[in-house]
Amino acid sequence: DLFRFSPSTFAPANIVPISFSYILGPGDELAVSIYGSNEASKTGFIKRDGTFNLPLLGPVSLAGFTFTEAQKHLKKRIKEELIGTKISISLKKLRSITVYVLGEAYKPGSYTLSALSTITNTLFLSGGVNKLGSLRNIQIKREGKLVTTYDLYDLLIKGDTTTDIRLQDGDTIFIPFIENTVTLGGAFKRPHLYELLDGETLEDVISFAGGFKAEVGFNPEIELSTINRVSNKREISRVVYNEDSKNKKILNGDGLNVSEISGLKPFSVELTGEFKNPGVYAISEGDTV
Repeated sequence: DLFRFSPSTFAPANIVPISFSYILGPGDELAVSIYGSNEASKTGFIKRDGTFNLPLLGPVSLAGFTFTEAQKHLKKRIKEELIGTKISISLKKLRSITVYVLGEAYKPGSYTLSALSTITNTLFLSGGVNKLGSLRNIQIKREGKLVTTYDLYDLLIKGDTTTDIRLQDGDTIFIPFIENTVTLGGAFKRPHLYELLDGETLEDVISFAGGFKAEVGFNPEIELSTINRVSNKREISRVVYNEDSKNKKILNGDGLNVSEISGLKPFSVELTGEFKNPGVYAISEGDTV
């Protein structure tokens, strides 16, 4: 559902707020205004050698500075060399970077993006992960080395973007195949097929499905279907979900099913047939027909 509307174009996303932690580099366009005792202005790009030709002062090295550091550096330089003069600096246009999306992506290929793009931005722009791709083991490679592994479940289930890093020019997003899965069916809030990481427990996978529906009651009994690694046959067992069973390890290919409480609720009676108002009614001890 998240990626079903694939983009028709893959234009760089430049119209976004600029973070003060943004690192300047060749290709970024700056607008500089000098005012006070001296006045000058200039709009230009940071050169390939990392320098910017500042009015009245000449080339200044800015590549590798954050936007905040660059502001402080230029203000200090102006204060020291031009008495009574102040400076204002802004980013007019961001440089573009090239990122490769490979593996089980919806639209693998090379993408030209804004320098502010993150893993999630790029996945959305490229149409996301296909049905065979992993959502939990997305690999970010830089200069042939693995930089980090991104788990998209952090965003989808927890709303957590703290592990969503900003990409650099030449980075590769590699999406491998899904390796481990678990199937949840029955009275879960969101029954479905989920991707499983090694070591995850019964409590973890139930949280993927949003927990149980209210109809299952307290400490529900779960039907656990698992593959016997010795006989290679599927076995069925029943597990009562409580504090003792929460940490039970779930394995690749396992299936969980939970049923709703069936029958009448305690202290109730059902009237059917030719009653004026048939239905389920609460009763008290001692009530008669």
